[in-house]
Amino acid sequence: MKESVIRQLLFDFFEGKTTSIQRKMIEEWLAESPNEELFYRYLDEWENEHPQFGPDQEIALDRFRSAMAGGNGTGPHRAGPEAERTSRLGQWLWLAASIAVITMGIAFQKQILYKSLESGPGKMVTYRLSEGTEVLLNANSTLLIPRFGFLGGDREVQLDGEAEFKVKHTRSHDRFVVKMGDRYRIEVLGTEFVAYSRARGKRVFLKEGKVKLGLPEGRQLYMKPGNLFVSGRNGSYRMTAPADTRPYTAWKEQTFYFNNTLLSDVAQQIGEQFGTEVRIPDTLLAQRRIGGIYKADQVDDLLQILSELMQIEIIQKEDHIELAIPKP
Repeated sequence: MKESVIRQLLFDFFEGKTTSIQRKMIEEWLAESPNEELFYRYLDEWENEHPQFGPDQEIALDRFRSAMAGGNGTGPHRAGPEAERTSRLGQWLWLAASIAVITMGIAFQKQILYKSLESGPGKMVTYRLSEGTEVLLNANSTLLIPRFGFLGGDREVQLDGEAEFKVKHTRSHDRFVVKMGDRYRIEVLGTEFVAYSRARGKRVFLKEGKVKLGLPEGRQLYMKPGNLFVSGRNGSYRMTAPADTRPYTAWKEQTFYFNNTLLSDVAQQIGEQFGTEVRIPDTLLAQRRIGGIYKADQVDDLLQILSELMQIEIIQKEDHIELAIPKP
C-alpha cells in the first residue's frame, strides 16, 4: 500500500472508524517488521493532532475487553455522540497497541505501550501525571508511563535515574507503583518519597506516608517517614533512619553533598548528573576522599571545585575527562 493510504487507514483505525476487514489488513501489515517504525511514527503524529483526548478509562477498558473477546465493542456508555466517540477512541487506541504487542518485538512493544518522560544532562524537569501525581526528575533520568493513561488498578511507572514523587491519593485507593529495574518495586497510596535507580544501585528515601518495597526473591519491607533504603549492585541492602537527610535531596537544589566520599564515587556522580564520563587512571587518586557541600549548575563548576580543593589536574580528552595528579 502507498504510504499516504496506510497513513489514512491508521488514522481511521486510531479513531475507531475501520471495519473488521480493514483491521485485519492492518494486523497483516504490522506483521512485517519494516512497518513497525512507520506505525509508531503515525501513532505519535495522531496523538499530537489530538491533544484534547481524555478517555473515560473504565468504559474504554470494558469495550476493549469486549472487542478482544470477539464482541462488537459495545457496552455501557454515556449519553451523547461526543461521549460515544471518546469511548471508541480509548477502545481502539488500546486495540491498536494490543495488535502491535502481538506482532512486534519486546523492545518496540515498550515504545507502543509507554511514553518516556526525560530530563537532560544537568537539568531537572517537573511532570504532572494524568491522575495528579507530581514527579520531579533529576538530571539524566527517564520515567516510563502508560501511553494511554492509567486504566484502573495499579498506577505503574518505571524509573531509570532519580526522582521525587508526590503521589496523589485516588478515591478508589489505587496503588502507585514505581518499578526500579526488574527486581525492585515501590508501592504507595499517597505519599512523598525520593527514588534512585541507576547502575550503582537502588535507593528510596521516604519523606511522608508509608511505602511497601518489593525486593528480589519475593521479600518485602515496609518503610516509615525518615527511613532510608539502600541496595548495592550485589543485591545486599540496608534500611536506616539517618539524622541528616540532606544527601538524598540535595540534588533538588543542584547541590552535591559529599561526606568522606571517594573521588571515584564523585566521578560516577558527575556521570549520572551531567552525562560526562570521568576517568581516574591513578588508583591511589581514585581512593582519595572529599567532604563538603558544593553547588554546581554545570559540570565545569564542579570540576573546578575538585581541581582547587584536591590539587588535581583536569584533562579534557576527546570523549571523556581524566583526573590526574599534576606532574612536577
